[in-house]
Amino acid sequence: MSLLSVTDLKTHFFTDDGVVRAVDGVSFELARGEALGLVGESGCGKSMMSLSLMRLVPEPPGRIVGGRVMYQLTQSGGPVDLLKLSPRQMRTVRGRRLAMVFQEPMTSLNPVQTIGAQIAEAVRLHEGGSEAKVRSRVVEMLDLVGMPAAERRADDYPHQLSGGMRQRAMIAMALSCRPDVLIADEPTTALDVTIQAQILELIKRLQREMGMALILVTHDLGVVAEMASRIIVMYAGRFVEAGTAEEIFKSSMHPYTQGLLAAIPPLKRKPAGERFATIPGQVPNLAELPKGCAFADRCPKVKDRCMQQAVPEDPCNVGRLVRCFYAGR
Repeated sequence: MSLLSVTDLKTHFFTDDGVVRAVDGVSFELARGEALGLVGESGCGKSMMSLSLMRLVPEPPGRIVGGRVMYQLTQSGGPVDLLKLSPRQMRTVRGRRLAMVFQEPMTSLNPVQTIGAQIAEAVRLHEGGSEAKVRSRVVEMLDLVGMPAAERRADDYPHQLSGGMRQRAMIAMALSCRPDVLIADEPTTALDVTIQAQILELIKRLQREMGMALILVTHDLGVVAEMASRIIVMYAGRFVEAGTAEEIFKSSMHPYTQGLLAAIPPLKRKPAGERFATIPGQVPNLAELPKGCAFADRCPKVKDRCMQQAVPEDPCNVGRLVRCFYAGR
């Protein structure tokens, strides 16, 4: 039984320049305790898909225009569609059942409240209890995520913490009510390499210990190689390839996935004059998507058919989602 089942989710932004299809019909399932990696370049729709799951799309100009997000609230009852819940009902789910670590903690944390007060707000909202009990949970969570001197740091403001400590505070806030699903959106952005490794190891450990399902959003394939058992590659608001980590890294079939893998810097020094691999061009304007494959103007394997026809999920019958007419060729 899937914990989360997303079907044909669409999130559009209605602007003066046209309709921006930020999320354009994505479907996937997430099992209890599973770690799912969502990768792609900046501007592909990864963060907007995450915000859609949390019902945090900025309205207007954004709006979830279609699809279903079925969530298994209880073991015995049937799933409920999160998109049909009222705002009040969704507030009881958000933070308690689904939680999110946002991309940049310095702008996500309230600068005029202590981190302890911000974590306490979530605990108080979903679980209640005396102030002493809430304070105890705050310190417990900060200690759980490895915050040094947790009791004292709970009374610090965000600007008094380093980038790594702010990210730990964000993780503590997200996990304070022990959610079933954690969405981590670029959790290591702007952190140095050593701190990145610590944060990723922390998320991996907590996911294992707490039995959470994890959706890790990143543009770094090296990160998902260590963290995720299943990987989805997103481009221009749609999923273009999905598979197990082994399938993606050992036998990727979509030219975009292959380009991302080729662009990973090698550990060995390259010979003099040899250039690093890149993907030419840039992500298309999501308000002016072509009628064929959105990757066509950047693809080394492009043919006339790619420019003219919409690509189904598995046109080459490879047995998994590979949205390419010439998958693996």
